[in-house]
Amino acid sequence: MSTTRLVVLGAVHQFQPTHGYFLRRELMTWHVDEWANIQSGSIYNALRSLEQEGYVVEAGTETSGKRPARTTYRTTPQGEVELLRMLRETLWNVEPFDTTAAMAIASFMFILSRQEVIAGLEHRVNKIDALVVENGFNIEDTARSETTPKYVREIFELSSARLRGEQEWARELVARIRGGAYSFTGDRIEPGAAPV
Repeated sequence: MSTTRLVVLGAVHQFQPTHGYFLRRELMTWHVDEWANIQSGSIYNALRSLEQEGYVVEAGTETSGKRPARTTYRTTPQGEVELLRMLRETLWNVEPFDTTAAMAIASFMFILSRQEVIAGLEHRVNKIDALVVENGFNIEDTARSETTPKYVREIFELSSARLRGEQEWARELVARIRGGAYSFTGDRIEPGAAPV
């Protein structure tokens, strides 16, 4: 799955109708160029690709002052389904060496229900325990190997340390969400209250 596609489709969903320049400017404030390796041009390319695949459509054009008109986009029903699929895949699968999933979850978890996010994060916590155990076996294999340099164990040590950090974050996030932090799909918002 492409993180760029998830991030751009999620951002269109969040800000629709929106244009590429706004998305680029907004996503750069999220530092997506650093954690997801998404460059400015990739955002425009992803928009075109998502449009060709039927996940976003032109919603109109927007003008501001003397600037040229900008095409705005919104997600299609198919785009909403694809966004949910990609977000769920990201939430429920843990990769031992990948940090982008946790960042994408933090960026777009509001699209899912509170209950699903809690369940998915609790699953990640348990999956991380299993991956750390697996890393321990990889470290043992490295120690026994006659050809693998002994310092290769540090790859697995670093992976385990990163995973434990994500696990701590996930546990704390679950506690915050259970305590009412943030707004999620399906939450009942009191009249006059703004979503958080």
